[in-house]
Amino acid sequence: MYERSVTAGEILIKEGDTGLGASELYVVKSGEFEVLERRQGINMRVNRKARGDCFGEVSLMYSCPRSATVAALQDSVVWVLERQVFRQYMQEVKETEASQVELFLNSVPLLASLSREEKLMLVDALEEQVFPAGTCIVRQGDPGDQFYIIKEGEAVVYQQTPQGMRTVNRLFKADFFGERALLTEEPRAASVEATTKLKVFVLARNRFVEILGPLYSLMAREKSPAVVTQRLMKLQTKGTPTHLPAEVLVKRKKRLRGGGETWEVVRARGHLDEVQELRASVPPGEKQPAQVVLTEGAILGGGAFSRVSIVTEETSGRQYAMKRMRKSAVVQCPEHVFCEQAITRNTAHPFCLRQYASFQDKLHLYFLFDLMPGGDLMDVLVAEARVIKRRIAQGAWKRACLAPKVKMLKGMDEGLARFYIASIVLALEYLHDNSIVYRDLKPENVFIDSQGFVKLGDFGFAKVLESGKRTYTFCGTPGYVAPENVLAHGYNTSVDWWGLGVLLYVLLTGRQPFSSPKTDDPMVVMRRIVDDNWRVKYPPYLSGQAKDLISRLLERKPTRRLGMLNGRAADIKRHKWFEGLDWEALEARKVEPPRRPRDDSAKRLRELTDNERKQKREPKETPEELQECEMVFADF
Repeated sequence: MYERSVTAGEILIKEGDTGLGASELYVVKSGEFEVLERRQGINMRVNRKARGDCFGEVSLMYSCPRSATVAALQDSVVWVLERQVFRQYMQEVKETEASQVELFLNSVPLLASLSREEKLMLVDALEEQVFPAGTCIVRQGDPGDQFYIIKEGEAVVYQQTPQGMRTVNRLFKADFFGERALLTEEPRAASVEATTKLKVFVLARNRFVEILGPLYSLMAREKSPAVVTQRLMKLQTKGTPTHLPAEVLVKRKKRLRGGGETWEVVRARGHLDEVQELRASVPPGEKQPAQVVLTEGAILGGGAFSRVSIVTEETSGRQYAMKRMRKSAVVQCPEHVFCEQAITRNTAHPFCLRQYASFQDKLHLYFLFDLMPGGDLMDVLVAEARVIKRRIAQGAWKRACLAPKVKMLKGMDEGLARFYIASIVLALEYLHDNSIVYRDLKPENVFIDSQGFVKLGDFGFAKVLESGKRTYTFCGTPGYVAPENVLAHGYNTSVDWWGLGVLLYVLLTGRQPFSSPKTDDPMVVMRRIVDDNWRVKYPPYLSGQAKDLISRLLERKPTRRLGMLNGRAADIKRHKWFEGLDWEALEARKVEPPRRPRDDSAKRLRELTDNERKQKREPKETPEELQECEMVFADF
């Protein structure tokens, strides 16, 4: 952190700011500040900040407009912490800690058969304990079920023999004891006593088995034919799919100033994937780029930087969804665009959105995706949710049958939610098997096709993880992010299973689990997410199986979370809430969807079109900005 002086009357934070100042946390060293919020056109004082107080902490998580104005009431001094510095140091601290513990694990001969990725999973599972000097940690003859690694301090090992008690060893930092407990339940062969204050990492056998399975199976695995074959496969060169260069003409209607419409043709360049109908115009053996003509139709939706519309391919008549992004709007975070391009180009799963082409013109980037005319899961939730009345035993009413009825919001039926959640489990299992973490699971990113099946879409935050590696970038929506994401501890596919738990809760209740009691403050939500003592409340109409599944997915410790145990996604599939579901038939799309898309698409499309017309026109870029965009997206 560094100091910054603020003169009396100076505005340190301005409500609505999104620039550099929106990525800083402030701690008051001296002086005083007032916090102002604009209400009905007037700045109202809502708080004061004095020595020791902090403000702007949400900026350490992610970029969002400032929610209030902060001005100095007198000459003051603040300490400043920037988001990039904060997350860089958090990453360094966690990586150093993990490397140190991994080094300890590497010294244990019994764990030599584990891969690096498996050892890193154990790093997360280890729990720290502290023992005062003189404490007997392990007693000779007692059954053993825990393994210890010394983090700090010293201990002595002694044995009871016919000749009496004798010291057999002394243990220091990085030494370990009790490792046989991971393999068998045999009695302890010696006692271990702390000679100083002792800090140790502890791993119980049942936790080891939950995460990786029995140790004897892992030791035998190393010599199995399956492992040998897998190693040989990794040595083979993997080919990448070929993509055909293409010239794309996009025809769209343009409104004239004097009224009426005309057709505008935009010429773009890009690549097509292995789709025969899009290659129909290419003569066999010819080297010139394929030419594809797309006619743009109704709008399907849009986000902060993009809009999605229906397009029709002229040769085949097939319809697609075309996502268009303004280059200048995404030039500051091109890695998300290129990740989405690479991942959606190579995914091939019935419940993941597929990309058929990517191309660009002077101002825009384009993706061609599966057409999903049924909207998204949020549309389904809005249509299915309803207010119900339920008797609840509370206060003076000891019996629910005598209590007055209470109104409460109910989401979709569990049978419908089961169909959607099971499909997403299969999609996430496929992505994780291919080392892809999705990172932005929410109803708005799950789309419905014309038959009623779902596809996971919007892969802007998805990322390919190297084996055993973690990522530290804060990604996602505040109400859906996992604790390890909020705390910048580094994470892997664990965040997707947490997101699945939040999504299931939202679909069944119509509200987010960490927003009740109701709050619009993202920092309050994220504090609840990381607080072990804050408990999610379940409405009385949820089944016991649904509550159990949600609670096991919303486990704050990643190594205890369902989906991250030894069985991975199979553990979720075996949960009682999914009992009777034919997973193979579902993945083959042989199951009849329980809900067909409603015929309200015309109304929704009209609303989207009207909203776009009311929006401000896209800004004009300077020549310098256009040149920067051209350089950044030259390989798109």
